[in-house]
Amino acid sequence: MGFIFRAVFWLGLAVVILPPQARLGGDDTADFDHVDVGLEFQNAVNAAWSLGSNALRTCETNPELCKAGVELWNTTVKTGVGLAGEVQKQLQAPQAPPLKTAAIEHADMSKIQARVE
Repeated sequence: MGFIFRAVFWLGLAVVILPPQARLGGDDTADFDHVDVGLEFQNAVNAAWSLGSNALRTCETNPELCKAGVELWNTTVKTGVGLAGEVQKQLQAPQAPPLKTAAIEHADMSKIQARVE
């Protein structure tokens, strides 16, 4: 399951960061300066609405699947909230002072020198 989340995260990040020409395969892509934003937003809303209605139909036919999905979502949210709390605690915790500052101490080389000679 962790592999799926990592793959979705990295692919999503690539989609956001990479320019459209690099994502779509070169210079033969469409001209993105003349995109109808309203139409694209409407298409995105229609896709989200279709996804929601398909999910509701799936819940009507297979309620066990929806129950498992809700439990997965609740567990994911609970884990995310717990991790955020831990990060906040660690960021707000006072930093411990160093135990001892590092100093270079010169070792007695006479014993080593005597063995070499």
